[in-house]
Amino acid sequence: MSILTGATLLAVDTETTGFDVGRGERIVEVACVKIVDGQLAGEWSSFVHPGKPIPEDATKIHGISDAMVADAPPLAEVGRALREACADLPLVFHNAPFDLPFLAALFSEAGVPPLLNPIVDTLGLARGLSGTGSNSLGALAVRLKLPAESAHRALGDTRTTARLFLRLAQHWEAERGIRSLAELAAVSQDVVRTTGRAERAVAPDTGDGG
Repeated sequence: MSILTGATLLAVDTETTGFDVGRGERIVEVACVKIVDGQLAGEWSSFVHPGKPIPEDATKIHGISDAMVADAPPLAEVGRALREACADLPLVFHNAPFDLPFLAALFSEAGVPPLLNPIVDTLGLARGLSGTGSNSLGALAVRLKLPAESAHRALGDTRTTARLFLRLAQHWEAERGIRSLAELAAVSQDVVRTTGRAERAVAPDTGDGG
């Protein structure tokens, strides 16, 4: 029996006005895709009015402009809806250390409880199998021949993250002897932490989204 048999998880992705929530950057789009019993089973996405202009550099990455979010619901409204969707489910991210601070700010704005959910990071699962290097979401999707989606848009990236998770979970279960989701979550985060420190030591002035 697979570790995913009978399990329900939620893959989540965000698009933002920038890279640093500590400098006031905010979410402009968020999406989630439910994973039930090893299958994609429902999805939701929303633009978010960030309460500030979207910088041109950010728009060049994800294509989301001020006009597109002009009538979008505010942070607090989206935060309440997303927090309800997350409930206490295990959550799946690609590079969770990027998304989680933005979600923490979103939920604080919404006045809802913070996330204490188990977190599975597909970046850690990928690095644990193939090492550091080209493990961006786009590169992994091409390498594993996952269905093409709109890159750098929340829903497309969330679908890809969910499919990537299913593929990598199979490898970790079959090749590395993982026997539970809790174990998979723990190892994914351990790999992100250890490889992140190693990469910063080698190239402290560069960033690596994958």
